[in-house]
Amino acid sequence: MIAIGIDGGGSKTDFCLYDESGKILNTLLLDEPSNYHLVGVDKVRSVISEGIKKVSQNYSFDVVGAGLSGVDRDADKSKMESIFKALDIKKFFIQNDGVAALWGATGGVGILVIGGTGSIAIARNEDGKINRAGGWGYAFEEYCGGYWFVTKAIKALLDHKDGLEIGSILEGRLTEFFEVKKVEDLIYLYYSGEFDKAKISSGSKIVLEAAQEGDELAMLILKDGLENVMKMIAVLDKRSQFSGKFIFSYTGGVFKSEYFLKRFKRVFEIYFPLATFTEPKFTPSVGAAMMAIHESKVQFE
Repeated sequence: MIAIGIDGGGSKTDFCLYDESGKILNTLLLDEPSNYHLVGVDKVRSVISEGIKKVSQNYSFDVVGAGLSGVDRDADKSKMESIFKALDIKKFFIQNDGVAALWGATGGVGILVIGGTGSIAIARNEDGKINRAGGWGYAFEEYCGGYWFVTKAIKALLDHKDGLEIGSILEGRLTEFFEVKKVEDLIYLYYSGEFDKAKISSGSKIVLEAAQEGDELAMLILKDGLENVMKMIAVLDKRSQFSGKFIFSYTGGVFKSEYFLKRFKRVFEIYFPLATFTEPKFTPSVGAAMMAIHESKVQFE
């Protein structure tokens, strides 16, 4: 069976052509978003149509699997289903992009934490039950997401100015990084017409570097984030009935920090000594294809 896998995000859309024997036949990356909340259904239809045509080339395919950002509710899924029907795709399976990433990282069963601008933890057990924790949006404390790290740091620096919090080398480093003169000017990252959550998130590397150097405030923020992520994983472990024995993996820009990954793994192994901590096996687009092949077989058993 040959499947097309689609990993659709807020800035790029990744396609692959995948054979169930494990061979990747072709790949394609379009610098186009496919979150319909951001660009609308018509734009997503255009991107998916172009990608499927280009990645399939001279191959025929049996099924399409799509992991798309912004697909969290039944209403979202219905809108995306209409796209595939309009493109005359007979057999397709759609999930949130985090589920596709889980398939790629763990092979379909286990727990995945995504740490990018925001964060989310997703689990899938042997029965196919999917559970999640977090991922409610950058404004709702997505622990260990880049936006969360920077916002926590700026809040603490403002509290220090008010005499409520400890001082930190982050004051000079974040003001320099964001090219402002004073710590109080950092609030305009949030309250101006140029608000950019990705720009704010990019400062997370400054917070993590400070933690690595032993800055007390940065280390406290990191500790708080890691403890809360571990609580999220523990909830998914319980809901999925893994009893502590599960495959765990990770993805996202925050994990590109070797220091953060090292600290995360160290804390994880204390909390979950029976679990297996592993690097992602495949990309989310391959995961989407694997998901589609599996679901297709289950449907016709």
